[in-house]
Amino acid sequence: MMTPKTNHRTGRLLFTGFSMGFADLIPGVSSGTIAFLYGIYQELIYTIRLLTGAVPKLVLRGKFVEAWKLIPFHFLIPLGIGMAAAVFGMVQVVSYLLESQTVFIWSVFFGLVLGSAFVIRKRMEGWTTRRVALLLAGFALTFFIVNLPELDTVSSPLITLGTGAIASVAMILPGISGSLIMVLLGQYEHIIDAISSLDIFTLGLFAVGIITGLALFARLLSWLLHNHHSAVIATLTGVMLGSLGAIWPWQSAAGAIVAPEISWPFALAIILMVGGFVIVLFLERAGIAKEHVSDVDSKEFKREIKTQHE
Repeated sequence: MMTPKTNHRTGRLLFTGFSMGFADLIPGVSSGTIAFLYGIYQELIYTIRLLTGAVPKLVLRGKFVEAWKLIPFHFLIPLGIGMAAAVFGMVQVVSYLLESQTVFIWSVFFGLVLGSAFVIRKRMEGWTTRRVALLLAGFALTFFIVNLPELDTVSSPLITLGTGAIASVAMILPGISGSLIMVLLGQYEHIIDAISSLDIFTLGLFAVGIITGLALFARLLSWLLHNHHSAVIATLTGVMLGSLGAIWPWQSAAGAIVAPEISWPFALAIILMVGGFVIVLFLERAGIAKEHVSDVDSKEFKREIKTQHE
């Protein structure tokens, strides 16, 4: 039976999934940032770990009922529906906006990411010298990565598979965009075309790569969050700030950061930046941009969260 609390959680997860899917279509914006901001990051990592570890093991042993019960469908289904709706429903809109309104759409997301870092910094229990150093290291490394030149690679099944694996790591890291990684690997247009034309073979290879990358990286990230929670949060906050170099609205044709010209489009871009920042503050006040550790009803997950804060 659906209760008001359940309905609210389902609606929030649908909105979160849609936001994540939309973000993944923008080169330079990470769905991991959205998951981190909306407070489902650790639930997402835990669920990925389940789906690529315990669940397949139970299935291989013939324990289908136990495997079925282990999957947090109430978390995955609304999140997945929201993401799919954004990816397949908004791909044409995003392509148009990126071509015709590049400065304005990046201005909005620049404000959103900056606001996300501002809000998430409050989740730290004190900023020590070590944590500040980790933040700066995350910032410097990410700023370097997002400003690397694009590779000139030819699409092939193996390249598509590898792109999915590498992009999957970026997709769950707040700040580093999976779309940006595809751009740097010279595969962004190839994958977007496959989504637009529903190229099942290409999308299947890409999905296998993503699943493989997630299976490996989610375990490492989960271990780090469990054993070095504050250090990871500090580093990821730096990663988010470093990613701002990729979505700076004013860039040259080669992708280099340039100073803006003072004009009415510049004024509108600043207004959109501020608007993006304010949206994040509104989401925080509305109770969306905060930690939600009750979305996954698992004793093991709750035990992990508890030990992180002891």
